Amino acid sequence: MSDSCDHDCPIPHEPGELGIPQVGQFDPAAFERAVTDLLRACGIAPDSVHTGRTAERVRELWQKRLLGGYAMQPGEALGEGFADERDDMVVVRGIAVHGVCPHHLVPFRGVAHVAYIPGGRLHGFGRIARMVDAIGHRFTYQEWMTRDIAEALVTHGQACGAACIIEAEQLCLLLGEDRRGDERVVTQAFTGCFRDSDQMRNEFLRAISHSDLK
Repeated sequence: MSDSCDHDCPIPHEPGELGIPQVGQFDPAAFERAVTDLLRACGIAPDSVHTGRTAERVRELWQKRLLGGYAMQPGEALGEGFADERDDMVVVRGIAVHGVCPHHLVPFRGVAHVAYIPGGRLHGFGRIARMVDAIGHRFTYQEWMTRDIAEALVTHGQACGAACIIEAEQLCLLLGEDRRGDERVVTQAFTGCFRDSDQMRNEFLRAISHSDLK
């Protein structure tokens, strides 16, 4: 059996830290050189009719999409919202998510279901999705992403509590030996009043129970 998606080593994650932190700026030129070297290392000519722009295309995908979260702060993506005294649960289902596993440098993808209890402010649904992108589009683990999304709604959104459930396909797991190819990983996190109240957690789970997790 392979060591696909191995989480058997200690994984420190400091409070407030998002994913694997950058220690320098993204270097587009160095990235394209690395992709060119990778093609050569695979025995593929990097300047053929099929691969002539591969390095550029791969760089754009990684810089703008897979790792685009490093250029955004969750609080800025969420915004300030607007004042409102309602305290009814808000649920946003089926937010597309992806991140990059730092062990094998392959993506994982899935959906996130997010809920919060307002603490005096409401937030646009599109803003919540952008906040999820800011957190997920990094080198990270699904477990970290789930917790970070829930905590960000409390820290930046002034929510009384928040919940997040993610179901995702881990490509490093799907590519492992002796795998069927249909494995899914489900992670969940509850903060504030969701952590303290069985009733709120159950209401959230009921709200998403009839959605198709894909």
